[in-house]
Amino acid sequence: MILKLKRYEKNPILLPNGNRWENLNVSNAAAAVYDGKVYLLYRAEGEDMRTPEIKCPVTRLGLAVSENGFDIAERLDIPIFDRNTTDPWCEFGCEDPRISKIGDTYYIVYVTMSRFGYTGDRLAYATTKDFKTFTRHGLLMKQFEQRTSGFLPGKIGGRYFLFHRPMPNMWGSFSSDLVHWEDMSCILETKDGSWYENKLGIGAPPLETPYGWLLFWHGKDNSGKYSLGVMLLDRDDPRKIIKFQEEPILTPELDFERHGFVSNVVYTNGAVRFGDRYFIYYGCCDRCLAVGTLDVEEVAAWCREK
Repeated sequence: MILKLKRYEKNPILLPNGNRWENLNVSNAAAAVYDGKVYLLYRAEGEDMRTPEIKCPVTRLGLAVSENGFDIAERLDIPIFDRNTTDPWCEFGCEDPRISKIGDTYYIVYVTMSRFGYTGDRLAYATTKDFKTFTRHGLLMKQFEQRTSGFLPGKIGGRYFLFHRPMPNMWGSFSSDLVHWEDMSCILETKDGSWYENKLGIGAPPLETPYGWLLFWHGKDNSGKYSLGVMLLDRDDPRKIIKFQEEPILTPELDFERHGFVSNVVYTNGAVRFGDRYFIYYGCCDRCLAVGTLDVEEVAAWCREK
C-alpha cells in the first residue's frame, strides 16, 4: 500500500495578516499537543528587511492554537521569538522551529539567522512547559552552518538524539548534555534521479508508534521542487530505517502549493497524533500554512505490511 496525505478542504489554514511582523509570509510550523489543543509555532516574515543592503525579510516565530487540529482558534498578535540585535547570532531573526516533548518539557529546535559564514544559519534550542514562558538555551553545534533539525521525542540509553543536516543528507547524533555530541552517522542520502536528488532532511520530529518512530521528511529535486515522504525508524536505534516509502506522500499540486514566495514547495516542520488521525502541518511556498491528515489505522497497516 502507498500512503498519501489527505489535504484539508479549507486549506490554507494560516495566512499573512495585518501585523507588521507577519504581513508578508507565514509558514513552516512546529506542532505539539498541549492541554488538549494543537499548538503551532510558525515562521513569520513581514516588512522589516535584514539590512538596507540585504533585501531578505527578518524572520520571527509566532504562536497559533487549534482546538480541532484544522482551524485556528487563537493567534497571538506579537511574536514569541523575535530578532535580537544585541545577539549577533540572532541578528536577522529565527525560523523553522521543531518541537519534541521529552519528559514533561517541550524542546524547541530552531534556526538563528546571522551574517556569519556562508549562509548564516545556526541551530539553537529553547524549552517550555506551558507555551507561555520560554527559556532560550543558545546554540547547538555552533561549529556547523545548518538547519532542518529536531530532537527525538525521548532518550535512547539516557542520551538525547538530534536529527540534523550537514548538507545535503540526513544525519543523527547523540549527546548526554546537549553540549558534547558523539556517534554522528548518516541516516539517509540523496538519490540520483529521485524526488530527493538535491537535498533532504527531517520534516517533523518523529512520532512514536508500536512499530517504531514514524518520520515525515522532505526532499528537494534538481528543479527546486520540494515534496514530503514517510519512513519508519527503529525504536531502539533511530539511525536505522526499517520501512521506507519511495513514493512521496505529498507533492506541490494546488495553486498555493506551487506559487508564492518560493515556487513549488511543500515543507513540514510539525506533525502530531490528535484523536484517530495524524495531522501533518506543511508550509506552502514559504507563504502560507496548510494541513493534511492520515488515519492512524491506515498508517498502522502500512507499518505492518511486509
